[in-house]
Amino acid sequence: MPGVSLHSDDSRPNVSKPTPLVVDLDRTFLRCDTLMEQFLGLLFRAPLAAFLALLRLPSGRAAFKEEVAFYAPLSGDGLAVNEELLEYLEAQRDVGRKLHLVTAADQRVADVVADKFGVFHSAVGSSGGRNLKGPAKRDYLVETFPDGFAYAGDSRADIPVWESAGGAVLVGVGESVRQSVGKMGIDIEKDFPRQKTGIKTWLRLVRAHQWSKNLIIFVPLVLSQLYTSPPAILAALISFLGMCLVASGTYIVNDVVDVEADRQHPTKQFRPIASGAIDAGLAFILAMVLIVAGLLAALLVNLAVAGAFLLYLVTTLAYSFWLKRLAMIDIFILASLYTVRLTIGIYAIGVVVSVWLLMFSFFFFFSLSLAKRHAELVMTAIRKPGQIEIKNRGYRTTDAPFTLAMGVATNSVAMLVLGLYVANDIYPAENYGDPRMLWGVVGMIMLWSTRIWLLSHRGELDDDPVAFALKDRVSLVIGGVTALLFACSVV
Repeated sequence: MPGVSLHSDDSRPNVSKPTPLVVDLDRTFLRCDTLMEQFLGLLFRAPLAAFLALLRLPSGRAAFKEEVAFYAPLSGDGLAVNEELLEYLEAQRDVGRKLHLVTAADQRVADVVADKFGVFHSAVGSSGGRNLKGPAKRDYLVETFPDGFAYAGDSRADIPVWESAGGAVLVGVGESVRQSVGKMGIDIEKDFPRQKTGIKTWLRLVRAHQWSKNLIIFVPLVLSQLYTSPPAILAALISFLGMCLVASGTYIVNDVVDVEADRQHPTKQFRPIASGAIDAGLAFILAMVLIVAGLLAALLVNLAVAGAFLLYLVTTLAYSFWLKRLAMIDIFILASLYTVRLTIGIYAIGVVVSVWLLMFSFFFFFSLSLAKRHAELVMTAIRKPGQIEIKNRGYRTTDAPFTLAMGVATNSVAMLVLGLYVANDIYPAENYGDPRMLWGVVGMIMLWSTRIWLLSHRGELDDDPVAFALKDRVSLVIGGVTALLFACSVV
């Protein structure tokens, strides 16, 4: 009959089956270290549980991993998979090759990953006191696959496994590891180069573009016209640099805590930690160094500045761990942090600044913070029409009319307070040569802030408004005109 073989199974050609391919998980199939991310998340969200997990270390790393996996279960929704390796594995599976996930991560972690992607025929992780890493993993694989296996790994810890393997898939290994595997004489099936981490990636991690927010520290220096005083300039400059360090440290901590949510965000998924370009553990160490260095810089200025730095640090961390999930309270905190920056500038040079200016700062930055949140709601509604809830936030896409109305109203209040500041404080003080020019400054600020809200409502505000201003030509022109008008008012 057509289409039916007349040969028995014994008469078929002897075609050998492909060698099973065993795949490691952390920094191989995934671009991250799941244990480190789980533990750091646990450390910040449930410190007591993290402490209890550490108490299991004397019982072995497998026991520690089991405890972390229990208190901080891995979610299948926030995984930074190595897309190139996944594509290769799917192609291997489609030609009949058996794929097996064998990892030093806890068994529950391995199960979540295997269920999520459905590419593996089996998934085995550390459990029962057995930590599947290095020689222990090698011994398990030799026993499980007596006819041979190929192995996909990423680090020097995998060399004992490759020494017993019949083939190798190299994923982001260093040159020394690549040479060591090459000397083994085994077949290197595929070599996926390491993701490059250049200076631009590190600058993105510390969010150098966000340092523009700290320029508000210089506002008291300018308004008090002490910009010709070297001690005042030095104090303001050290405060600015210190705040940049502390702020960058808190940004990194925030990214570590929010890594799972960031990976599901349309733009934040490309951040260095979320994308797997920089390891969460290494980033956390850098964050601690930056925060300590920033606090030491504040102490060089005076105790008042150091106290304001501590207030900023505590408030920011509270925001990252908890307050950012409370609708409107998060905006209140963000506006307050801007005003703290202004207060740091005041303490640094030791001047008294009008309460009108502090009120303007709060209302103005309340509005700008709300503009950023409104833009997120609009962008989510456009890109994900069916999504209502915003993960790790207290907002829904249906809140957009409210955030629009509240933000525009608050911006109007800020402009009113700024006008009252000019009329009630600056005019009577007679410190400006032509204070009438300051009304032009008020007009320029109003023009810029209303434009920000227009772009936010259109879903075109793709960054923090202050950071956005530094790369937006129209904003730069408005800023230049504002500076010119202020200069004319002083002369």
